[in-house]
Amino acid sequence: MQNYYENKFESLVSEFGSQIAKEKIVQDLLYKSSQPKSGSFKNKFDMFWQSSFIRLLTIDDVKSKNYILALSQYIRFNFVDKYICLNYLKLDVQSFILAVRHSGIILHSDHHSWHILKEIEQDLNNEILSIFFQTVEHLQLQYKHRLEIYEDIKNRLSIGQITAMAFGSLYAYEYLIPSQEYFEYLPYQFDKIEKNSPETVWKAFDEIVKTSRKNTKKLTDQSIALALKIKLMPFLIGDGMTLLLKEQYELYKKLVAIKIEIINYKRNVLESFSFDNQVNYELKNSELIYVNTQEEKDYWSEKNSLLINYWLGIGTEKLLNSDAKYSIINTGENLEANAIALSKALGIQEQLAQVYGITEFNIGNQKLDVYETMITMTLSQAHYLKDHIEKFMSLLPHSANNLHALTQLTIHGFVIGENRMPFTFAKLEDKIKRMSSWIKGSSNTIKKKKMDQILNFWSCDLYDEVDDSTFQQKPFYKIDDFIFQFPWLTAYQNLNTAMINYVRKLHKNRSELRTETDNIELNLAEKFKNAGFRVFCQYQPLDREIGEIDLIAIYENHVIVAEVKSTYIKSSIQEIYEYRNFTLSKAAYQLSKKVTHVRDEFLNQHFENIEDVKIHSWIIDTTLEFDHQYFDKHLKISMDEVIISLNGNTDFINFIVDGLFDMEKENNTVDPIQFIDDIENDRFWKYQVGNYDNFMNRMMSTLNV
Repeated sequence: MQNYYENKFESLVSEFGSQIAKEKIVQDLLYKSSQPKSGSFKNKFDMFWQSSFIRLLTIDDVKSKNYILALSQYIRFNFVDKYICLNYLKLDVQSFILAVRHSGIILHSDHHSWHILKEIEQDLNNEILSIFFQTVEHLQLQYKHRLEIYEDIKNRLSIGQITAMAFGSLYAYEYLIPSQEYFEYLPYQFDKIEKNSPETVWKAFDEIVKTSRKNTKKLTDQSIALALKIKLMPFLIGDGMTLLLKEQYELYKKLVAIKIEIINYKRNVLESFSFDNQVNYELKNSELIYVNTQEEKDYWSEKNSLLINYWLGIGTEKLLNSDAKYSIINTGENLEANAIALSKALGIQEQLAQVYGITEFNIGNQKLDVYETMITMTLSQAHYLKDHIEKFMSLLPHSANNLHALTQLTIHGFVIGENRMPFTFAKLEDKIKRMSSWIKGSSNTIKKKKMDQILNFWSCDLYDEVDDSTFQQKPFYKIDDFIFQFPWLTAYQNLNTAMINYVRKLHKNRSELRTETDNIELNLAEKFKNAGFRVFCQYQPLDREIGEIDLIAIYENHVIVAEVKSTYIKSSIQEIYEYRNFTLSKAAYQLSKKVTHVRDEFLNQHFENIEDVKIHSWIIDTTLEFDHQYFDKHLKISMDEVIISLNGNTDFINFIVDGLFDMEKENNTVDPIQFIDDIENDRFWKYQVGNYDNFMNRMMSTLNV
């Protein structure tokens, strides 16, 4: 009995011939949204690779990107069939190796496919394949060795979560402040030449805290005070210091060092080897040879930095035109910090609405106001930056070392009756009462209820086994009735990224996602209309196989056909690989069908002569990865670039630096033809990135005046 793919292949052969049918059938497997019924097969990949047409594959077929990708998914999701793999290997060994790499099983030495793959290696006795498997085994053993070191140190240290927070906070003030883009060297660093970002160190702290020993008794003010007296205060005031405590702190530093190494090794070695074709490892004569042929710089960091400034500028303008400015007008020396905090909250609110279609947070059946949720973080950030970090920095030049400056900061806090310790904590009810004044409401009861929900939104319950959030998404910790915060983390946190990944990654399956996607498309359509385009949004062709066309925009003889995508900001090489090979490639596959429909069926309804019509096919996505690259002749561009260009704010950095940023300027008129030409020739980013250093230097000069 034939399966779905065999039937589909026969149909494609009848229409296009065998070679094109082989190309189209694998696209169907990888990118078609509807799934065939698996029947007796394990899944669709199993069904595909057991189809009779597989014997028709040639060396050119198996070398193609889509067939390598299809085999990688078969290896990833199945107990693989030995003979399917052997037949593929007979055609091309290197393509088979790429499929194994891209399957991701190198990261999982216990994956069920390894048993069959190692049998194949022994049966085939191919030198290239053998070297690859030896290389993989070597890399996996190196990773296992690092994990064993970590577990040994962790068991010897054996600390509770409060102690882990205390030691992490000491470490942060001792080694991470002043903040730097990368740290050249950290205590007991495993790889002496590795440059580590603050985010990598924070990730190590986060994982250590979450896996440290939980308390057996409910936390109280007294138990926390006792823990700090024993584990933290001796480093600040000297009293109570013991040899054992010093040894514990040194062990903690070693634990951080090996955890950072594990994070780096997983990303830079195992993930890179698995998912980056420019990276290769090869074990020859017991020597590991590393090759990296990276493509040209993508300027992701510079672009992201510019966008953060753009949305801050939008927020500043919104603040100046709103009543919110009156809430901070009498805050004295804190006025500037509070103004920046409110501008940041308003800017992120606008970014979430325009780029991600998010107008409110609905998490766990609780609806929260975006602005109120954001000011909880932005005002906290302003407070920690000014009253903790900047004060600490002012004490550094007059102190023997960082810990001495931290001691002075802590004593200063005691004198003024405020907590200036390296990490802060409070009972939930006290924190709600103290912060509820930031919230709008008709009564104190309503304000407190809202703040309770907001603090729950930002807090990771360390006793909740199913909470898989990271410190970037939930920067507060909760234990029993207490909330813990970290000035050195909150002060420097990128809140734009934190918020985007909270709603788009941590809660990616929310029921509101469809509504948010609709909002994105409708908002984009409105901006095209305002620029003078004739717009068809969420156009439904009669042929359901085509699927909804997100956006068609017409100006004169130019027709834009757009596929709109929305996702989160990637943090791992695997996420970036899967985004490119599944999200964007699938979007291109879908867009190809839609462009064909527009050309063959749609244009003649709107143009008397379609000979001179020029179709522009764009994938508009919310991420910056692979920006301005082509996927099957379709240009991938970022949502931010399109929105900023349609707003007429392409010179936004100059306006921000000069203090003239205004969303309503008369020069915001957009020339549709010029807009299309600028997008397709990447003029927006060439100008922004080309002047990046100049922009940043001018901005810093302005701030230092």
